[in-house]
Amino acid sequence: MFLIFLSAANAQPPAPAPLSADPEIQAMIERLSATPVLYNMDTPANHEIFRLGQQLGNRANVFTKVGDSNTTNGDFLQPIGMKGDFCNLGAYADLQQTIDFFSVSPLANEANSFVHFSLAAVEGLSSTGALDPFWAGDVCQPNESPLACEYRVARPGVAIIMLGLMDVRYKTAGAFRDNIEKVIQLSMERGVIPVLTTIVVLPDQERLSFDDSIRINIHMLDMAEQYDVPFINLWAAVQSLPDFGIGPDRTHLKHKIGAFCSFDGAELLYGGTLRNLLTLQALDELRRNVLSPG
Repeated sequence: MFLIFLSAANAQPPAPAPLSADPEIQAMIERLSATPVLYNMDTPANHEIFRLGQQLGNRANVFTKVGDSNTTNGDFLQPIGMKGDFCNLGAYADLQQTIDFFSVSPLANEANSFVHFSLAAVEGLSSTGALDPFWAGDVCQPNESPLACEYRVARPGVAIIMLGLMDVRYKTAGAFRDNIEKVIQLSMERGVIPVLTTIVVLPDQERLSFDDSIRINIHMLDMAEQYDVPFINLWAAVQSLPDFGIGPDRTHLKHKIGAFCSFDGAELLYGGTLRNLLTLQALDELRRNVLSPG
């Protein structure tokens, strides 16, 4: 009879603790964890939406943003389009082609899409607000939602969409599924490729429901699969980052001055830098496969 002793080096590591005590939520977490970080970037639906957009006069080399304060802050994408040497692409130098592609003026007095002021990116914006004329700007037509107004004014080919955090805060997560479907449908009708981005809430956040944030992310994944449109799984990507990529206010993605678009390791520490990289990679996939293939 032989006794086999396992050393600490050979022992199997313990399974990670569940993030939620609710089995249904934990199953959703496992589904999110198994979904690629960049998903549905080259689908027949994307090509169909793009072709319709070209018929409607949209511009392939213009994108817009839809979201709340995580999108309106000056750290998201803007440094990429500003004059000066603010970025270090590092191992991602090939993304410069996509930066150049989108470096055309979307509107008067705006240099490019990265610094474009979107009428559908408003601090505190929820999925309901994106569809509500109350949140629309002065240039919008009567009864026109911020989303519809932005699509009419900017004529983008792509929309980077990150909604849901305010739905968690306002406790309207139950309405999110219907709202995000309407956002997708409106985008498709206007020939704009909607790129859905998941939200991040800390598991121990006292003011925001972690379980509701997972439900909202699953709604987005369901819609991305139903309509075959792009999906950036930011939630899965930040799992290995300190504090899940969230900053000291425990709500917004973390940034560091000078590292907004420095992809030399900062993307492994700061959620905001990682989001900038993933968004640029998603735009790169769309540019190469859909917007200007070949």
